[in-house]
Formats: sequence, structure tokens, C-alpha cells
Amino acid sequence: MDTIMTARRPAPRSAGGASFGVWLVPALVIAAWLPAMVASMQVWRHGMYYDYGWFVPPAAIGLMLRRWWQLQRQDVRQPARYWLVLWCGLLPWFLVLRVLGHVDPSWRMPMWLLGGAAAVFGHVLIASVIGWRGSARFLCITLLWLSALPWPSVLERGIIEWLTDRVVTATAEWFQWFGRPVEVLGDRLRLHDVTVEVTDGCSGVRSFQSFLMATWFFAEWQRLKPDRAVMLLLFACVTGFLVNTVRTYLLAIIRFDHGVEAFETAHDSLGLAAFVASAVIFYFLSDQLATERRVLVRRAGPDDAARSRLAKDD
Repeated sequence: MDTIMTARRPAPRSAGGASFGVWLVPALVIAAWLPAMVASMQVWRHGMYYDYGWFVPPAAIGLMLRRWWQLQRQDVRQPARYWLVLWCGLLPWFLVLRVLGHVDPSWRMPMWLLGGAAAVFGHVLIASVIGWRGSARFLCITLLWLSALPWPSVLERGIIEWLTDRVVTATAEWFQWFGRPVEVLGDRLRLHDVTVEVTDGCSGVRSFQSFLMATWFFAEWQRLKPDRAVMLLLFACVTGFLVNTVRTYLLAIIRFDHGVEAFETAHDSLGLAAFVASAVIFYFLSDQLATERRVLVRRAGPDDAARSRLAKDD
């Protein structure tokens, strides 16, 4: 009887078993982002709204290495040597922008030019080894990097003014519903002879910016599809606005009814409570949006082909 020999196909290996050349790709991408992060540290340290930036580099690096590690080895080609040469060619550009940043640390345009260069270089490099579809899977990580950059001053001021106006209007409307008509004077609320000013810190811009960052983190952490990531972003904006409006309403009541000292005592504690409440709601929403994917993966069971299809849908 003839013996039929069958060749067993080797199991796919992860990129973790690949050579140093494969791991050179994420190393170059991370290195390209570091100048933008270093340029932003001054704003993280002294700015009013960007202290969350310290969390972004380690989070983005960890998420990128996790996604890269889970790639199949056969999907990753060895990067051409000219990419290393190209990265070295970007060094003068980075150095020029860093010099401009030192001349005027408050000038935010060099930070965004550094970030834009890193984003383009990173996606082109990743696309060269795993294709553009694979490169698109790193989009949320790129948006997470960009969220740490301070917004241009004109844009930031415009958003703060818009949010302040919306918070003041919504708070005044709530007072009307409860039978306490207040007068709106620009960014201030007035009841009889008592006035409460809604400052920039109470505009909600800090919550908006921090939850914008958290959206991209959880979208990548939970492997949300693009439509669900957009839904999470909308939920984050609405949640931040509503919670901050409640905070402003409560502070105004305390100021009107209990005086300045009670207002100053409650200001920081209510701010912390509003942040914690927003964070809990945000995490709950992100977890709910990811539930459907986890159910599909569990239903796939031992079917490796089904699991592979779900993984490629990320």
C-alpha cells in the first residue's frame, strides 16, 4: 500500500518572532513622534488644560507595540533600508522645528508640524511593510499621539468661548425651569444683586480635550470599529458637556444661596466629582460599545478561521 505523505503547514508565527528588522518599524515610528512630545512638555507642565499629555506617550507606545506584536509574521515584510535613511533625513527637519520651538515655547505651530511629519512618516512606513489597509489600523494610535499636542491658540480660544457661552445658556435655562429666573450677562449669571462668573476653567474645555484623548485610547484598547469609535467620540462630548453644566448649575446655586466662602470651598471638590462621574460614564459607554465584538469572538469558539476573520476586521 502506498503511503501518502502530507506536508504539515507550519502554524503562523507572530511578529514577535521576527528579526530585528521587523521591529525596526515601530521603533522608527515611535522615535519620529518623540520630538513633538518633547516640544509639548512645556505646555503639559504649565498649561491649564493639557496635563493629561503625560499619559499619552507611554499609552501610545504600549498600544502600538501590542498591535504590532499581534500581526502575523507572514503579513510583515522586511523594511527596506532606505526607510532608515529617510528617517535620518528627517532629523534636520526635526532639529529646525525644535529650534523654532525654543525661540518661542508658546508658539504651537512647530509642535503641529512635528506631529504632522511624524504621522505621515509613520503611516507611510507601516504601509510599506503591511500595506495601506494594515496601516489604517494604526489610525487611532496616531490620533492618540495628536491629542497630546496643544491646540493652536486661536482655535483653543474660540472653542473655550463657544463652550462657555453654551454652558452659561444651558445653566440659565435650568434655572428658568426651576422657577429662578437669572440674567445672563456675557459669561456671568446674575440673580438679584449676586453675580457668578463662568470662567474658562468652567467652560468644559478641559473635559472636552481629555475625553477626546480618552476616546482614541479606548477605541484602540477595545478594538472598536470606526463607526463605534465615532459614536464613542459623540458620547464623550455630550457627557462632558452635560456633567460640566450640572457642575456649573450646582456651583451657581451654592453661590446664590450660601455665599462666597461656600462657593470657594465647593469649587474644587465639585470639579473632581464631575471628572470622576464623567470618567465612569465614559468607561461604561466604551465597554458597552465593545460588548458586541467580544460576544462574536466568544461565539467563534475553536474556529480559528472565524477568529482570524474577526481579527482582520479590526
